[in-house]
Amino acid sequence: MKSAPIDKQVFWPALLVVVGAIVPLVALPERSGAFLDLIFGFITHNLGFLFLWFTVAALGMLLWFAFGKYGRVRFGGEDAVPEFRYLSWIGMLFCAGIGTSLLYWATIEWVYYYQAPPFGIAPESAEAAHWAAMYGLFHWGPMAWALYCIPALPIAYAFHNRKIPFLRISQACRGVIGDRADGPLGKLIDVLFIFGLVGGTGTSLGLGTPILSESISTLTGIARTFALDAFVIVVWTAIFGTTVYLGMEKGIKRLAEANVYLGFFLLAFVLVFGPTVFILDTFTNSLGLLATNFLRMSLYTDPVGGSGFPQTWTVFYWAWWIAYAPFMGLFVARISRGRTIREVVGANLVWGSLGCWLFFATFGNTALHDQLNGTVPVIKIMNEVSPQAAIVAVVNALPMGTFILILFVAMAFIYSATTLQASAYTIASVASRDLVAGESEPLRWNRLFWALALGGMAVALMYLGGLKPLQTMSLIVALPLIVVISLSVWSFLRWLKEDQAGELKPGKKDD
Repeated sequence: MKSAPIDKQVFWPALLVVVGAIVPLVALPERSGAFLDLIFGFITHNLGFLFLWFTVAALGMLLWFAFGKYGRVRFGGEDAVPEFRYLSWIGMLFCAGIGTSLLYWATIEWVYYYQAPPFGIAPESAEAAHWAAMYGLFHWGPMAWALYCIPALPIAYAFHNRKIPFLRISQACRGVIGDRADGPLGKLIDVLFIFGLVGGTGTSLGLGTPILSESISTLTGIARTFALDAFVIVVWTAIFGTTVYLGMEKGIKRLAEANVYLGFFLLAFVLVFGPTVFILDTFTNSLGLLATNFLRMSLYTDPVGGSGFPQTWTVFYWAWWIAYAPFMGLFVARISRGRTIREVVGANLVWGSLGCWLFFATFGNTALHDQLNGTVPVIKIMNEVSPQAAIVAVVNALPMGTFILILFVAMAFIYSATTLQASAYTIASVASRDLVAGESEPLRWNRLFWALALGGMAVALMYLGGLKPLQTMSLIVALPLIVVISLSVWSFLRWLKEDQAGELKPGKKDD
């Protein structure tokens, strides 16, 4: 397969922006932390409603695309054949979209809601436990995957149907901005995308790395320090750097398939040997609670009570998904040739949500059961030691705990390796010229370079410490991406109407 050369007008500005973000975080950690706190408060309390409405609109648009007259439109044309088997396709889509962050939040997210629940519910009450078990399903369900999916449609259509030879979010906006997609405006959009992905991926690594460090510490007796965290990042970067170097078929596909099987095994083990009835009862109760309160939670801002719950959690989550959305759009577009709009929407909303729900149902409800029954003092460990120590304690309390912890570590490594090397591959694609699906790939050093850059951002964010810097980074990068994604959807609608009316046959490049 041929190598696509770099686009210097995208590569170098993006590099300068990323370096400009990393250096202050490392050189001035205290001032950077205070500045990020200030930005977090301003965005969440003044613009939180924007994130909520955008997410509701994204879900509505996807349902309209899937079940409307355009649902049968096939990416690549009517005769296009899928490049990957369905299971491989679903595996890559899911693993690229979640990473180790899912293992972190699925196990202990309920603790935050149990101690400080929404809607004026009494903390640590039975009602708080019900809402705590459910709220993670909301944050990792159809709303989240709608944000992932919405940019995939215009990007895939531009690349596979309009035959625009650039796998970039800027080209998906061509139907609105025209030839400006090739000029400074297009380059700015692509640079914003790269910055957003580096920030979003750094957030994921910043959350996932301490889990691995804590697990390694428990298994080996080595004290967990920042040096151990950094070592994990180095090993991680080496793993996903190698898979990125190998390419899409040999690297990403194989890792995704391996992790699907490993994930199913762990979920089945916890369900069978954990508190089975409690897991199933609580999951069933959570689905009912989710269904009856879905709209309420989707637009919840608490303007009078001022609890800050929706700003701290829902707005943060939607911003995090948005920061990742263009990446997922580009990656899903790259692997979805031969799939219809309905298939892509269904795979994201159904399989993506269901996969996340299974982890929350098993690991999260097991941890909640351990807390309520005194098996593991999850809240005490989390408050007095760390969230990562609480996660490891829950896993270690399972039958054959040490063996399961080893598998847990392996799955965490592979999940994030899949996510991060897919991120590096996608960034390298955006920073390349004349990239044609199935015929060319980004230069190997280009892919490897961005793998190293992602690791550098993660180390910088972890150096600041705490959850707030990670949350704030997502908010900062997501804000301008709302505009970019909106432009791409508008462009997609224009193209569909033109092609449906016969003004331009699908598959012809838009001049």
